[in-house]
Amino acid sequence: MKKFKIIVMIILLMLFFIASAVYVYYVNAEAMRDVQIDCTSVIDVHPDVIEKSLSHVQTDMELGEPFKVYPIETSPDSQEVFRSTLVEYPFGSSPRADSGNNVSLRGIILYVHGYNDYYFQKELAEKADSAGFAFFAIDLHYCGRSYVSDEPRADFRNIKEFYAELDVAVELSKKIAVDDYEEAEHIPYIIIGHSQGGLISSLYINDRSEEKFAALVLNSPFLDMNFNWFMRKIGLPLISEIALFVPDFAVNTSGDPNYASSLLKRERGEWEFNETVKSYARPTQHLGWLRAVMNGQARVHSKLNIKSPILVMHSGCSVEQELWTDDYKRCDGVLNVDHIEEWAPNLGEKVTTRVIQDGLHDLYLSRKDVRDKAYRETFEFIEGHLK
Repeated sequence: MKKFKIIVMIILLMLFFIASAVYVYYVNAEAMRDVQIDCTSVIDVHPDVIEKSLSHVQTDMELGEPFKVYPIETSPDSQEVFRSTLVEYPFGSSPRADSGNNVSLRGIILYVHGYNDYYFQKELAEKADSAGFAFFAIDLHYCGRSYVSDEPRADFRNIKEFYAELDVAVELSKKIAVDDYEEAEHIPYIIIGHSQGGLISSLYINDRSEEKFAALVLNSPFLDMNFNWFMRKIGLPLISEIALFVPDFAVNTSGDPNYASSLLKRERGEWEFNETVKSYARPTQHLGWLRAVMNGQARVHSKLNIKSPILVMHSGCSVEQELWTDDYKRCDGVLNVDHIEEWAPNLGEKVTTRVIQDGLHDLYLSRKDVRDKAYRETFEFIEGHLK
């Protein structure tokens, strides 16, 4: 009996050491990929990359004239090529409040969309242009205009995957807005990020601090998972570790259809969008996506050091019901606004938080009086921080 116990203990120890070795191997492999992305995702964008995008400019098929699109190709891990798309609203295209005067360029704005999303908010471009800002948006790889059939839509394994295409988007938009490179470097540059795009933008600006962005505006940023304490602190972190071994394991989830219902004109909202790339139900989600998002959120929870002034806006309430309720027309139907309020101060030293009462998850898609307030807060904040 004693021999049997010893044998069992030896087997258990061997299994423990094997499991530990496998875990260390996968952790090191992920760490090496991080290093590779850091080394190849650089700020100094080669002029040939810019010229290639400029030479392939087209009228935007989604929004039509005057919107234009520029294809971007990057390979941050030197293996897979990612396709993204820069959308331009040519400066001076909006009906100016004072049409008798030409508005001089005051800055450049780049909009970064959220999960299961793409850029379609024409009104945001018009508001920015009327305020004197050259407006651009990026459809990230596997999303929106950049999505190609059979790709894993809205999927990624590391938030830093997006840094290279954001680098190109920043340099390309400067080139389009101000052809003189020296002059472009002195034009204030602002990023507006929505939901997951808010998380991505926050980490990007934090890690690109030498770029000296003039401001960061976050529209309901995805700073934490919308689950109870147990799932956020124990359940999801455990699943995230499992994802290290099976990142491509698919999780079947349709999400909450009530938020989409609150947006769509054919249902209870006032908007129309391409449901092929911003679907009613969530795209197939993979454990690797969950791990990447949670790793990004963990960095926020541990405190970032963004030097730029930051505006964080969110609704005054959250709603999560199985059946439709009119609260979906005045509350955040995706994230918990208390989590946004809790983690916003961790982004940097100069954080301003604004509650937009009756706002939807995407505040710029709320009813007119509410989104007008969100626009006012956005541009008053930006103008207040321009040098």
